[in-house]
Amino acid sequence: MTTSEDSFQRIKPFVSNLERPVFAITGLPEEVIAVLFAYYSRSRDDLRTNLARLISDDTLGIASSQSPVSCHAQEKARAFHEKWVVGYGHASVAEHAVVHLAVEQVSIIASKVIEDLRLGSFTEKSTRYVVFDTGSFADLPSLPSPLAEPYRTACKNLFSTYLSLFPKVEAKLERLFPAEAQASRTHRQAALRAHTCDLLRGLLPASTLTNLGITANARALSNLLSKMLSSPLAEVRSVAEQMRQEALTVTPTLLRHVAPNPYRQSLQPTLTPLTAPSTQIADSPVAVRILRHDADALQRIVLALDYDQGAQPHAGRRWEMLQAKEVSALESMVKRALAHRGPHDPAPRAMESTSITVELELDYGAYRDLQRHRMLTPSTQLLGCSLGYTPPEELSALAIGDDYARALDAVQIPWQRLAQHDPFQAQYVVPLAYRTRVLWTLNLREVFHVVELRSARQGHTSYRRVAQALYREICNIFPWLTELMRVDMQEHSLARGTM
Repeated sequence: MTTSEDSFQRIKPFVSNLERPVFAITGLPEEVIAVLFAYYSRSRDDLRTNLARLISDDTLGIASSQSPVSCHAQEKARAFHEKWVVGYGHASVAEHAVVHLAVEQVSIIASKVIEDLRLGSFTEKSTRYVVFDTGSFADLPSLPSPLAEPYRTACKNLFSTYLSLFPKVEAKLERLFPAEAQASRTHRQAALRAHTCDLLRGLLPASTLTNLGITANARALSNLLSKMLSSPLAEVRSVAEQMRQEALTVTPTLLRHVAPNPYRQSLQPTLTPLTAPSTQIADSPVAVRILRHDADALQRIVLALDYDQGAQPHAGRRWEMLQAKEVSALESMVKRALAHRGPHDPAPRAMESTSITVELELDYGAYRDLQRHRMLTPSTQLLGCSLGYTPPEELSALAIGDDYARALDAVQIPWQRLAQHDPFQAQYVVPLAYRTRVLWTLNLREVFHVVELRSARQGHTSYRRVAQALYREICNIFPWLTELMRVDMQEHSLARGTM
């Protein structure tokens, strides 16, 4: 959509700037902001364009004459925060100030750093519903010229292959899956397009430019910006400074003192690897290895379930009693607690009493989706090409697999050259199909959430297999969980609806 100058002037009261890729959103109802951020998932247009459209259409009843909070009120708030947050160190006050930021035209690499914030909400441009344009990847101006040109060539080749294969895959899928009588053409075309996007997203480099909406309180945002300003990546530091400047227009006091963190900057060089890097490649597209678990998980869960149920002995005495219980009795208690869980009810909070540590080996595209699970403690290795990739099986069946593989293989040499220069910047050239390793420590309640949400039919094949593998591994350790988790173990050729 082409947006007129007049349309942009009408949205001026609601955004902190009209030109730059990072801007704050103010003076709008929270529900409207939620709608605008939701568009990121499905729309090719930027937020300001969508806002202009909504105002022009009067879809949401927004008048461009609406004014933000008065200057008098802003000054009173500023004085309050200066006294209580800065003067008294009462940092929790900052949690009541919420900032909405639109961050556009940033790399997937940078978006993963931004989204590594537990107390934040994010909506990001989808690789399933949006076809990415050629050349939409981050430039790395700090690269020396002998490396810069191979980097750009590799990214351009990946996009060229992605866009050239797209109509071929879509046409082959249409022939492979005949239309059913009850399926509408619109629904069918949407399903075909989504499935084609799913099959080809592995070609997109991690430098691919994306858009995301962020909602966070000022305290959490301050911590995030400090971490980003301490990053070894120039893009991340630049985006952090832009985010800070735009957030200052909303909360000028609460974020005024954000700065790089010397401790965080010094941490990485102090760490000495315990072993040599491993390049052993997993036998399957995904690998899930549980490294540790609580042997007394049942006792921990039952103690938490039982503790607040009426008058009971103190915890120490109750714990002694649970040690003497038969395992079958403990299992029955847990099963009874979950017996009446509705289709949308989470597992009881008592499940948080026990945890596991698990290593995942998965393609970066799947990691991109799963990284948004923030109720866990993650550690992530640098993205590279050393762990290889596994092409989607369907591409081979469609006689597209060779073209796909050639494009991925061609990246290895420029990645190796970049990694010798700077392993952090080398991540940008790596396509989403390549595998990475992630270490998760998570409680059992979060295991329920990950398995049940990510194994669902509508999910991408890559992370569905992660969820299924996690289910199998956790049930090997705790067989009593087998019938308690709602997991879909089926393979689905087309994730979205009837063709």
